[in-house]
Amino acid sequence: MGRSVLCESFVEDYLRQLSRKAGVCMGLLIGQPSAGGKDYIVHATRITGQDEEESDESQKLNATVASQQALDATRMLPGGMYVMGIFVIHPKNVFQEQTLLASVKFILMSMKATFDANPLLMGTCEESEKSEKLVLYYSSSSKTQICKAISLAAENPTVLPCEWKFAERLTTWHKLNVFFETDDVYPLKQNSVQEMHDTEASLTECARKLKEQLMDAKILFDGAPKLGADTVEGVLTMKNQDKFLANVYLPTSTELTASDAKIEHFEGTLKFDGIVSSQIFIHSRCTFSEAERFIVADIVRSLMSRIQIHCDSLVQTEDTTQDKITLNELPRRVYFPVRSQGGFPVQFSDYLFPEESVETPLGRIREILDIGVTARDLNSKVELVPVVKEDERPTEEAVWQQPANKEDDFEGKLNLPVVGGLVTVIVLLIALLVYYLMK
Repeated sequence: MGRSVLCESFVEDYLRQLSRKAGVCMGLLIGQPSAGGKDYIVHATRITGQDEEESDESQKLNATVASQQALDATRMLPGGMYVMGIFVIHPKNVFQEQTLLASVKFILMSMKATFDANPLLMGTCEESEKSEKLVLYYSSSSKTQICKAISLAAENPTVLPCEWKFAERLTTWHKLNVFFETDDVYPLKQNSVQEMHDTEASLTECARKLKEQLMDAKILFDGAPKLGADTVEGVLTMKNQDKFLANVYLPTSTELTASDAKIEHFEGTLKFDGIVSSQIFIHSRCTFSEAERFIVADIVRSLMSRIQIHCDSLVQTEDTTQDKITLNELPRRVYFPVRSQGGFPVQFSDYLFPEESVETPLGRIREILDIGVTARDLNSKVELVPVVKEDERPTEEAVWQQPANKEDDFEGKLNLPVVGGLVTVIVLLIALLVYYLMK
């Protein structure tokens, strides 16, 4: 028995429209895998630059384009949603044409290599997918579809059976909101070639260590742990409610032995702090163990997406001198609906820098996910970043300059507790004096 896939009916409408417009194209299938045996597809988006008949050279080029778009799309997905495979619209059956099938396998292997090179984006759900990706063939002439699973576990990918079904409102989607706060200090990584600190490596190390902590974290739902095998919908039905409050508790060491204690000297440190908005969507048969895994994936993926987007925006040359204090403001998260109409609840997300307007991501969302949204559809108020004016930022001299002597440091400063005590004594003496004068 192969995998079973349920797909929203509006995805079929999208494929039908593409078959009329393009005739021949490939795209990404986005959805949520399930340990229970049924996978769910909630969105499909066309891969740009895949229209032409592919030669050996264009095949390599298009595999690179497809892999990059899959990576960019993953940055926009909440935890629990993955690029689960590709669709192919073509007059010829992709599973019967060996040239087409070889091209599809090459693209899937390229995607796998891209995700393996970016592990903190958590682009695969190995527990459920088991190194398998879906391939949906949609005939541009007969409007029929055939789905297979391609196993990428071996060097030579193999084709496995798969059952595909389009359905309308195939499941109920539940939303889990989590606000995760981090406040840690990490050593700065230094570039071995250039005597300067590697910003991306340092921030990536923060995300990696945070992932390790989250993997051991305890996640409570409504203040209590849940059995991993229980389904979310089953518990919600018994409690007669439609949502949970989820809390994430990181492990902390209760004691530190003498052998564990050590003093280390660093060239610099990085304070990694802030609050991450985490919003995931889970299907009705999702278990609590899956929900916990999706929450962790969303937090780590969101952090890593911000880090990569921030570092891609940095322009730094070898001659650039580094300040002793550098503020890296990671972009904030904004949410947008997969479908602006029809009441479909699932939302994806993008990221905005402080100086960017709400309209900035609209073109990017259209290009990567082929979703048409307006500024009104965006929810940009979940994460609000306080505005810090340039004259309010601490300067290097203010932070690093040490006072000449303690007397100078004390001069002009008031000790508030001492002043408060003196005022209290004076008021008491006046009260006593008035008391004796009035007798």
